[in-house]
Amino acid sequence: MALCELFQVEEIRLMESSFEDLTNESLLAHLLHGSPEVRLLIDDQETPLAMARDDNGWKMVSFLWKEPSEELIETLPELNIKVYKCSSETYREAICDHFCRLMLQDCQPAMEDLPEDRAKKVSDLIWKEWDFKPGELCYDCCCGSGVGSLALSKVGLRAFGYDVDLGLLCRGLKSGRLQTFSTAQLDGTKASRYLERAPFALMLMAGDINPVNTHVWKGIFEEVLLIGDRILVTTASQEEAEMMRSWAEAKGRACRVFENPRDNFYDRWVCSLGQ
Repeated sequence: MALCELFQVEEIRLMESSFEDLTNESLLAHLLHGSPEVRLLIDDQETPLAMARDDNGWKMVSFLWKEPSEELIETLPELNIKVYKCSSETYREAICDHFCRLMLQDCQPAMEDLPEDRAKKVSDLIWKEWDFKPGELCYDCCCGSGVGSLALSKVGLRAFGYDVDLGLLCRGLKSGRLQTFSTAQLDGTKASRYLERAPFALMLMAGDINPVNTHVWKGIFEEVLLIGDRILVTTASQEEAEMMRSWAEAKGRACRVFENPRDNFYDRWVCSLGQ
């Protein structure tokens, strides 16, 4: 569902310019100016999700990961507020859809280089390693062009993919492996600031890890530990998988490392973590 539909207006401008911008509290100032006509979106528990104000056209600011400012709250008695309601899940999907469609307008998709059988191999690995119920949430961490999301959907899990690489995300969206309502351009070192803990998390082909970027991958992996109960991470080499094991154990998480016979390259080694 489009953001304008949630507010029942023909057009609306979201002041946040990116998914990561949703934590930017300075954007709340945009709601201090405009006409007295205001529309407030709340969820089923009456928690504010977003506010829109008419200012020669409707503009809106999201309340995901930020609270209305005291200055804004003080102006509310002077405003003509109409309240609209939707579930928090519907709103989050609309936000993701909005940013993904903006990405698709301008991006140059990365080249398609996905082996045809890779998604099936990943699905087989997931079936073997996890017990799950259909529809449970699994993060596809550093999702690239979405092979993990495709594999997750094939086994009945609900995927949410994130990555910082715009070209890979656009390739995944255009190919249909990623969906606009469940994908975000997000720096993996910041994942836990935006994503609540989920039953499962998957990160495929972590690396190439080398002395120059080890600290980056360590930061990304430690964020995955914060957002997933059961976790599967694959690497191309045993050395990289053992790094993951050491980082997990340093955070008090046990990790089982094993060789994956399904794939001799992309996902050859696996680091499997329980709760």
